[in-house]
Amino acid sequence: MGAVSVKITEAVLTKRLLEQQPHSREMLEALRRYLAGRGGHGVFAPIKGQRCGACNMSIASARLQRARLGLFLACANCSRFLYVPEVVMAGDKTGQPE
Repeated sequence: MGAVSVKITEAVLTKRLLEQQPHSREMLEALRRYLAGRGGHGVFAPIKGQRCGACNMSIASARLQRARLGLFLACANCSRFLYVPEVVMAGDKTGQPE
């Protein structure tokens, strides 16, 4: 998969997550509180190759397949929501919130 040149905003990622997986709202808010003020990536991390873009932990191939179908996954190591940038961009051509 090629690199995505447009940065995907957290607002777009949050909207997608809650549209697809509304049961994730509590985890999203808890993770935001936990990561607030810690710097770094925030609550979302792109999948880079076969690894978490935040903590570099390897992701199992069955989980990668689910992400490639457009689902957000929780990283087994850092708990951030993982996504495939190309898949998110395919659903939102602008990369910006509406």
